[in-house]
Amino acid sequence: MAREGVLGADETGVTAQVPTFAIRGPIDIVGAGDSVSANLAMALATASIVIHQVGTTGTATRADIGALMFGAR
Repeated sequence: MAREGVLGADETGVTAQVPTFAIRGPIDIVGAGDSVSANLAMALATASIVIHQVGTTGTATRADIGALMFGAR
């Protein structure tokens, strides 16, 4: 979709579009898709941590996210 943003769909086929931000000047799109994928993975990891913090406004630290995504190091 490039300049139109990102399109997502759930298991029933319902779709949602996230538009892009305005772009000015020359650009280089190398790595743009990787950036989107990495940030989506991070957001999903964060969400999976905070949903288990029942009865609070959940937070996830860098250490929490790193441990979930990459295991203890």
